[in-house]
Amino acid sequence: MHFTVPIIIIAFCVVFKTIVNRKPKSDPEAEFLALERKANLTPRKDISDLPYIKVPIHELPLDVPTDSEETMERQDTIRSMSNKQILNLTGMTNTELKLKYGAPNINILSSADANYTRLVQAISYLAADYMDHEHIEEARELLEYGVSIGTDSRKAYLMLASIYKEEGHPEKIPELIKSALSIRSLLRDSIISSLEAMVS
Repeated sequence: MHFTVPIIIIAFCVVFKTIVNRKPKSDPEAEFLALERKANLTPRKDISDLPYIKVPIHELPLDVPTDSEETMERQDTIRSMSNKQILNLTGMTNTELKLKYGAPNINILSSADANYTRLVQAISYLAADYMDHEHIEEARELLEYGVSIGTDSRKAYLMLASIYKEEGHPEKIPELIKSALSIRSLLRDSIISSLEAMVS
């Protein structure tokens, strides 16, 4: 009779293990498909009050004389953004956008996000062009605007930090780090680390 308790315990463990093993394992693909189905059924929501970016083309240095066609194209790209819808949706997937703003709005949102990407890329490349030709003040103005609208361009942050150091204002770099902390991008930590290295 003294074997009864151990046998009961063993039997309980076997049954418990069987129940645990029968528990369905999570299926990431199935979960994604279920979420995507839900997203595709999300009704249209009002997106008129989203933080659309208005490019102040008359306040930006876009008339710097140049013989470079690439530089002129970048200037024109930024000018062309003045009449487009622009949204910084960095870090959000299409599924997340549909869930939050409604599936019928996805094309508008995707276009506005693509415009944002074109804008910040043009700003970064144009600023580099200006720096190459010693238009440092104009490059700084462009880069500061890029940071103000949330660019996640590592190149833009490092160029601006470099200008601050050259102009004798390294105390401005910690402010760049604060700006970088709000970036919704996988590049955020890399940008912050690079900026911190410039301060130390």
